[in-house]
Amino acid sequence: GLRGELLYHVPPVALPALDCVVLGMGPDGHTASLFPGHPLLEEASRAVAAISDSPKPPAERITLTLPVLNAARLAVFIATGASKAPVLKLAFEPDTELPAGLVLAQRTHWLVDQPAAAGMAAQEAAADHLYG
Repeated sequence: GLRGELLYHVPPVALPALDCVVLGMGPDGHTASLFPGHPLLEEASRAVAAISDSPKPPAERITLTLPVLNAARLAVFIATGASKAPVLKLAFEPDTELPAGLVLAQRTHWLVDQPAAAGMAAQEAAADHLYG
């Protein structure tokens, strides 16, 4: 239809480079409305995408995509509570598939409390060894 023809003729627009994104992390490792194993993790051309089958209510949402989050100059994560401890550790694994761990902006900072950081002792020891 006409809408498809119009979309075909509109040139792609460069993804925005946001100055700062402030994000949380769910107990399943999701961030924004990007959920583990969801096809939206593969979205590469849109800045914002709709999700109609969110595993967490509400089912219908919109979200910034990983390319936009990764193009940000700064990403700040806030993660609190003991329920985040197991997944926070996984988010820092080099081969993580957790959406929160896939956000690698120009600079990425994590603000966590003691209960959320409980499983991070091994990563802290490795960082001390590397950075003295």
